[in-house]
Amino acid sequence: MGPPKLVIFGGNGFVGSRVCEEALKTGLSVVSVNRSGPPKQSADWVKGVEWVQADVFDVSSWRDQLKGAVGVISCLGAFGSNDFMQKICGDSNITVFNEAADAGVPRAAFISVHDYGFPGAVLPGYFQGKKRAEELLALKFPQGGVALRPGFIYGTRNVGGVGIPLGAIGYPLDKVLGVLPTKSLAGVPLLGAGFVPPVSVAAVAKAAVTAATDPSVEAGILDVWQIKAYESP
Repeated sequence: MGPPKLVIFGGNGFVGSRVCEEALKTGLSVVSVNRSGPPKQSADWVKGVEWVQADVFDVSSWRDQLKGAVGVISCLGAFGSNDFMQKICGDSNITVFNEAADAGVPRAAFISVHDYGFPGAVLPGYFQGKKRAEELLALKFPQGGVALRPGFIYGTRNVGGVGIPLGAIGYPLDKVLGVLPTKSLAGVPLLGAGFVPPVSVAAVAKAAVTAATDPSVEAGILDVWQIKAYESP
């Protein structure tokens, strides 16, 4: 028997690539299913991932990858027209979780988004799509489904092989907000959105891999503050 297998959807994106890297560090066998294949970077960890180039809606092209997996993580999401966001943030993730449940995969994690309490007119497709996916995850994985709800995620985003340091904004802001009671302030309607602390992509990745593989992590929601507990000192 080889190491436990984890299947990641959207593993070549900003968050997904760090999830793949984190999973490899923990000794897992990692399969990434994404439309464009491996990322355009030469990091050593890229070679350790089995990259499956496939359209998430063409389930016959990736369904077999779920056999024997201990968990799945979906990092799928995008901005665009309302219909497009409903499709990518909602329908694509729903497809993943339906197939994973049918294949008998015991655990699933989903990179969702913090509920800012914005009016319904603000990016409705994005937030509604993520919400629909969360609901399906809870239905299909009542004992092993975990939705992560980060706010702004900072770290180095790789675009065309060039690293863009989002931490130049997120890290200082995180430190400033770290001295405030952000959890209570974030509950203030509208204004509270400004008090939701950023979270590092490394913490999101570690939380996601743990949620998808560790039975001691309870099913449900991991909010921003719970995700931040996974940040390195």
